[in-house]
Amino acid sequence: MRVLRGHYEGWEALAGPTAVTVGVFDGVHVGHRSILEQLMAPSLPSVVLTFEPHPAEVLAPGTNPRLITTIEERLALLEGVGIDVVAVVDLAEIRHLQPEEFVSQVLLSRLGAGHVVVGADFQFGRDRAGDCEFLIESGRRNGFDVEVVGLVEAEGVVSSTRIRRLIEQGDVAGAARLLGSRYRLSGMVVPGDQRGKDLGFPTANLKPPDRKVIPGNGIYAVWAHLGRERMAAAVNVGTRPTFGGTELLIEAHLLDFDGDLYGTTVTLEFVDRLRPELEFADAEALIEAISVDVARVRRLLDSSPVSG
Repeated sequence: MRVLRGHYEGWEALAGPTAVTVGVFDGVHVGHRSILEQLMAPSLPSVVLTFEPHPAEVLAPGTNPRLITTIEERLALLEGVGIDVVAVVDLAEIRHLQPEEFVSQVLLSRLGAGHVVVGADFQFGRDRAGDCEFLIESGRRNGFDVEVVGLVEAEGVVSSTRIRRLIEQGDVAGAARLLGSRYRLSGMVVPGDQRGKDLGFPTANLKPPDRKVIPGNGIYAVWAHLGRERMAAAVNVGTRPTFGGTELLIEAHLLDFDGDLYGTTVTLEFVDRLRPELEFADAEALIEAISVDVARVRRLLDSSPVSG
């Protein structure tokens, strides 16, 4: 897959006609995939124009929204579904363009659009003045086709905002149904205070990523990926209230693993939430609860596919 980065005026123009879509595509969820399926249907080179940073950061500086996928994760997902070219643009560099300027300077001159696929809620151009009707009329004038894909619903419209909310609430299984794959979070293992080891359940402590959505506090059944190796894990997201903690931690107890992971990047694939994080009367009560959690993780993951 080819990736275009930097200012759009510096991109090497693509030879058209191409099939183009535009959007953030955070998570590349099932709604996005319905657009991507139609994008690839005409057997033209498929092009996705996406944004980095998130447009909210440009339109409302300081917002810094947490993301379902980093730009690199998004690129990997788009490559996985078979996209030919991804153009990554900073909204700050194009937000001044009027809708017709965006069409002529970006879609046509740089991306060679002959067929454009967008969602029914698509808006573009300065002050979001362009919409689907405008794009269709522009296509008639400029010689490209426009296909508008309806919003996908699953007990409500599927959206990145809705999925982020589910993850934040701890409903990672519900989020996976809307994503079409399980939510993943990667982090480097950093030294902790050895509390888990003292309890008999050593943990790999991951530094919470700055930009990713963090699942709500609780105990999770997780597949932990270390390079090509994977193993079952019980993960605690929380502050350890039994010991008076206040700092948010992500602690992964890798089942049947005994080794040094400091400095290693671990990817956590969240399968399901077992329970909320609780405050226990003492360490003994906590150890008993963790033993139950680990047994539940084994049973759940024994019947769960590695990825999905």
